[in-house]
Amino acid sequence: MSHDLFEPEMEITLDDNSAIYSFFKKFSRVAVEIRDNIYRELPQIIQRRPHKIKAAWGLKHQGITILEYKVALKPQSFRAAYVQQGEAVRVIFISDILIKRDFVKALAATSLVN
Repeated sequence: MSHDLFEPEMEITLDDNSAIYSFFKKFSRVAVEIRDNIYRELPQIIQRRPHKIKAAWGLKHQGITILEYKVALKPQSFRAAYVQQGEAVRVIFISDILIKRDFVKALAATSLVN
C-alpha cells in the first residue's frame, strides 16, 4: 500500500470477540475479501474520505464513541463498527445488516456497548 509521506501509518486490528468470530464463521466464503477491504480501505476512508464515516448514534465501547462504515464488496456489502484512538483502529463488529438503524440496534444488543 502506498502512503503519503505526511500521513501517519494506521494500525488496524480486528477485535478478539465472539461477534467477530461468529461473523467470519458465517461469511467464511468472503472472509479474505472482507479482511483485505478493512486493512486496505478503512485507513484510506479515515484519512481521505471521512464523510463516509458515521457515529453509531451515541454508542460507546470502553468509553470511546463507536464509528461505522460500509464495507463495499461485490455482490454483497457489509457494515463494520470500530473505535479509534489516535492511529490505532480496532474493528469490533461486522454485519451484513446494511440499514443503519437496524445495524446500530444489532450492535447495541451486544456486550460490546457500554
